[in-house]
Amino acid sequence: MSYHAVAAAIGLFALTFLSPGPNLFLIVQTSLSQGKAAGLAAGAGVATGDAIYAALGLLGMATVISTSHTVFSAIQILGGAYLIWYGLTLFRQARGRTKAVLGTASPPSAAPYTKAHFRRGMITDLANAQTVLFFVSIFSVTITPDTPSSTKLAIWLGIFLTSLLWRSIVALAFSRPLVRRGFMRVQSSLEQLVGVVLTCFGLKLIFNGLRPN
Repeated sequence: MSYHAVAAAIGLFALTFLSPGPNLFLIVQTSLSQGKAAGLAAGAGVATGDAIYAALGLLGMATVISTSHTVFSAIQILGGAYLIWYGLTLFRQARGRTKAVLGTASPPSAAPYTKAHFRRGMITDLANAQTVLFFVSIFSVTITPDTPSSTKLAIWLGIFLTSLLWRSIVALAFSRPLVRRGFMRVQSSLEQLVGVVLTCFGLKLIFNGLRPN
């Protein structure tokens, strides 16, 4: 096993955490509004999306996706449409919400919807087809045709666990009672902002998908 290749791939992947995207906004908003369980579920969904794209990259299928303009554009357009739908839905719900009850430490009946939050996190991650290009780029400099399967498996597992750890840290940080109580005071405004941000991400994806190659 090449430990250098494993460390390099995971390190390059971890650098993406410094650039906020729709995944981060989704986890933060879910953790603030729905609590720890929902935030962790959304984070696990995002990490699962990363694991899927990483697996495609290691199997060589990501290269096929990235070089096929039709497939790549379709993923961007469909992903963008989903982000726009969710962003606008969140915006409308926030505008129509009545005044939040201050001091609420945990959201009512959040647990039954963890599957929905997991699914939303995974779809949001998969919606960004640029992730395919990223994995193609990092694997092109960290693995070779001679790289053993054990190294590839360690890279995939490391990426999944690193993603899961980071998303869980974000979810736990923003689901703390003190943070959530502060959020309750400005919940409507912040959720409208997140809705706008997600919609803009979706519009960008659709624009890129429709742009001629």
